[in-house]
Amino acid sequence: MERAMEIERPEYINKLISAKDNGRVKVITGLRRCGKTYLVKTLFPKWLIENGISRDNIVYLALDRISNAQYRNPLLLDKYLREIISSKSGRCYIIIDEIQFSVPVDNPALPENVRTEENRLTFYDTLLGLMDECDLYVTGSNSRMLSKDILSGFRDRGCEIRIHPLSFSEYLSATRDDIRSAWKDYLHNGGMPMTLMFTDGIAKDRYLKDLLSETYVKDIVEHNRIDDSGDLISLLSVMASCSSCLTNPTNIANICPPKTMSRNTVDRYIGFFKDSFLLSESKRYDIRGRKIINGQQKYYFEDLGLMNAILNFREMKTRVLIENAVYNELIIRGYNVDVGRIDYRKRVGGVNTTVTLETDFVVNRSSERWYIQVAEGIDEPGKLEQEEASLLRIKDGFGKIILVNTDTPQHYTNNGIRIISILDFMCDRGGLEKI
Repeated sequence: MERAMEIERPEYINKLISAKDNGRVKVITGLRRCGKTYLVKTLFPKWLIENGISRDNIVYLALDRISNAQYRNPLLLDKYLREIISSKSGRCYIIIDEIQFSVPVDNPALPENVRTEENRLTFYDTLLGLMDECDLYVTGSNSRMLSKDILSGFRDRGCEIRIHPLSFSEYLSATRDDIRSAWKDYLHNGGMPMTLMFTDGIAKDRYLKDLLSETYVKDIVEHNRIDDSGDLISLLSVMASCSSCLTNPTNIANICPPKTMSRNTVDRYIGFFKDSFLLSESKRYDIRGRKIINGQQKYYFEDLGLMNAILNFREMKTRVLIENAVYNELIIRGYNVDVGRIDYRKRVGGVNTTVTLETDFVVNRSSERWYIQVAEGIDEPGKLEQEEASLLRIKDGFGKIILVNTDTPQHYTNNGIRIISILDFMCDRGGLEKI
């Protein structure tokens, strides 16, 4: 059974507002089915109208509709949009959804004997030629063309607005559940907006599994011309099992059944997953040496529901899920996120040895930096000391936080480390310094 609802997404509306009339083509990118169309078709036009833009000056054109098939031709699209712009008084706001349906055509101004694939006209020619006459927004992503490809085609004349699945605060605003129940569901279902349309848990699971196999896997296979999807699916399963663990393509190749994939194949397939926004990579950072350490990194899934679907919804460790959820939240808020490592020397049995400690996240945004540990709880004997250990070895003056998956009031430890409930963090839309 499905239910209808409207989910406000103020963070992305604010990004569109900031980019409005900036003289560049706004390219809305992100994982398929994460809400790009809803944002540009419903929420952003609503804001424009509420802020004085005439409805007649807002043009929404979905190229996946058969009724708009003629405008997949860049020349006819150019003619159509120019006619609209010239007929309106005031600036026009042009929103083209599913731009990847546009098809290159021969340039009629060129003699037939010099026409080639390289000099065919594309939607890039159409839109770049209209930049000075209107404000342009485009979305698009499927097996033909990823939204990443669309952005790169505009080069420095494109402006990316990256959209993610629902954050927990967005998810919570659209559910009637109490915060703890909503958090449990979020860790299971993730933030794909359509999951909130179902009231039945089995239907949600089926939707996510179908979305994974019928949309994402098929897109990657078709876009990258992969002959057999079996290895791709096996690799995805291994990646989900290794989520939040330090690893690299070589290690992954060694455990992929039936161990037939080379390190280069694994690396290439991981690149496909990243290009389609299914997962992202966090580099390992030497805190004391202030440099990136090559050779090991962590991979996090863009959506927890999809990660669970890959594993057929087998029970996963809560610690893995909450770490992935915190990583996604930090990315949504515009932070750059690395995995921290700090080494120190310790004398053991009369011998000087190097001890390595891990910090879950080294978080940077502009002049901000934070060191963050994620824990299920710190009440067990020795647990607080374990979580504090790496943080206390960091001698700079930046903030240090332990996020705990309990209803703990915010406080400081005796060593000056901030303790914050994960739910307080996930529900606060300000910066870390404002929590």
